[in-house]
Amino acid sequence: MKQKKKTSFSFIHMGAPSLLMIFLVLCLFTFALLSLSGAKNDRTLSQQSADRIQAYYQASSLAEQALDQIDTILSDAYKSCGADSADAAVYQREIRKQLKNCSVDGVSDLTIDFAKKEGTLSFQVPVNKSQQLSVILTLPAPSDCQNGYYHITQWTTEATESWDGDDSYQLFSPVDS
Repeated sequence: MKQKKKTSFSFIHMGAPSLLMIFLVLCLFTFALLSLSGAKNDRTLSQQSADRIQAYYQASSLAEQALDQIDTILSDAYKSCGADSADAAVYQREIRKQLKNCSVDGVSDLTIDFAKKEGTLSFQVPVNKSQQLSVILTLPAPSDCQNGYYHITQWTTEATESWDGDDSYQLFSPVDS
């Protein structure tokens, strides 16, 4: 007679693959959440960067429009003062008069200064609440206008607010006894 072998059923053989499968699923879930979080942060950063770039180019476009109007004003002043034989004082007065009557959209602080031989004209265009585009033009004397009515000396972004960083960390607070 044959004896039947009793097979013992072990929970160890059944539990190890199940635990391994649960561990792998948890690991994959964790990596999926980390990837999703990283992708969301990258998207937010990209959107903020795109918004800043768009704001800068809108301000730059306004500054270009202002330069177009200023170029027209300088050209008219040069022609009305007798072109090459124009007296510098008459030319400067004509520029001031025409710039006073000029309003350029989006441009603030349009100032002109003829303290030196070459005058300077400066204006600012807001980029966002904390930055502005600052433009400074050098205006040559009327006798030197063969190469243009102005030269761009500065075209930069500047902060309009001062940054107040809070870098005070209280890492250790001693206990008074």
